[in-house]
Order: sequence, then C-alpha cells, then structure tokens
Amino acid sequence: MVKFVYDRLILAYPKTVLLTMLLLVAVLGYEARNLEIDASAETLILENDKDLQFTRLVAERYGGSDFLVISYIPNEDLFADAVLADLANLRDELEALDGVASVLSILDVPLLESPPRPIKELVGDVQTLESPTIDKELPGISKQSNLSQPPGQPRFAHNCSASQPAR
Repeated sequence: MVKFVYDRLILAYPKTVLLTMLLLVAVLGYEARNLEIDASAETLILENDKDLQFTRLVAERYGGSDFLVISYIPNEDLFADAVLADLANLRDELEALDGVASVLSILDVPLLESPPRPIKELVGDVQTLESPTIDKELPGISKQSNLSQPPGQPRFAHNCSASQPAR
C-alpha cells in the first residue's frame, strides 16, 4: 500500500508534491505565530493535586509575590565597613522603589551561631551584621566559613519581593 502511494503519487508528481509540502509548511508557519505555550509550573501539575490546591489557597489568602535576585560583587573584603555601607545603601534604594514590598540581604539575616547561643537567648535579641555588638571575626561570620570566593567574585544575593509585577 505504501509503495503504491509512493510510486503513484510522490514519484509520479514530484513538483506537485513539493509545492503542496511547501504550501503546507508556509500555512503552518504563518499560523505558528498564534501558538501560545503556557510553561508555568501550574500547567505541569494535575488540577486535583492537593499541593496545588493548597498553594492556590495560600496565594489567594496572602497574595502572590515576585522575586528578584541581585548578585553583588565587592571589590574588597565583604565585611569591610565600606562594603557593608554600600550594601545598606543598595538595600535602602531598592526598598524605596515603587512596587517593592521587602528586601532581604545578608545585612538583615539573623546570625544564629555568631556567637553560638541557646535559642532562649535569641528570642529577644537576634543579632545581624548591622548589630553594633557583632564581632565580624567570629567563626560563623568569617570569610573561611562562609565565603570561598576572592574579591571581585559573587558572594551573595539580595532577594526582593515585589508587591506588584515588574513593568
């Protein structure tokens, strides 16, 4: 059957077959501009998935958020006062932008083990890199324990949560 179709149609009328194929490809190519592909994570999950339903419930109740990660590459030691001041300025400028709900950087992250303390002590007094009593030479903060990159290499990222989508 296939040999018959091939011999009788394709080999007998090669120009017509090529023109038909070219026309078909042109029409499909033209219509491909209307093709929309939804590559979101939700399309990859079944509608009755319990985790998806829970995620939708949380997003409906508390709202969704977008994230922007910014990598910062200092030209000197990450814990130098000038670099930390530059990070604080960057954080403050990002927080002042319209649509930015919050900014999280290494300046704001609690230092739970610098120095190591029981959880009971941390409840009322959580130390950050901006705390005046923090010792930047402690093992939990030192370059050897957290950073393996030399100056000029990425070391951390700012994480921004936007209250509205980026424009």
